[in-house]
Amino acid sequence: MIAADKEIKAGNIVSLNGAMFTLRDASAKKLAKMLENGENTGLELEDSAVFFAAPTPGFEAGRMSIGPTTSSRMAVFIPTLIKHGVRYFIGKGALPKDAVDAIVAGKAAYFQAFGGTGANYGSKVKSMELLLFPEFGPEAVYKVETSDFPIVISVDPNGGIFF
Repeated sequence: MIAADKEIKAGNIVSLNGAMFTLRDASAKKLAKMLENGENTGLELEDSAVFFAAPTPGFEAGRMSIGPTTSSRMAVFIPTLIKHGVRYFIGKGALPKDAVDAIVAGKAAYFQAFGGTGANYGSKVKSMELLLFPEFGPEAVYKVETSDFPIVISVDPNGGIFF
């Protein structure tokens, strides 16, 4: 679970601290299908955060990169993830209206990470653990623990929008 250093309100720039799961195209699709089929994923999704990203190898060497991917490609999975407890989404770029509507209806939030800052975000990762789908390499599901992770709030739980 993550915590923000300021109020979660659209337009605020905040720093996140805590754990988040990474998802990319292949892992998001497979995870959503498992959830829709009622399969046990082993993930604690209640009040969790998902970062649409694929970390590079190199965490142990202290030189990893973890930049955001385009969220509009992931939008189709957002309603299913909300239904299963995810409350915070982090990615790059605007979302289609139906994804924004799902976030607002689910009292969730969408944060935009800054593109081109993967090395900086990598320096904010304190630990990284592979959880699911190792066959997907960097697109597997990882749990990353972050500190002072800067983002801008684009959709807040009260329906505020800032793109």
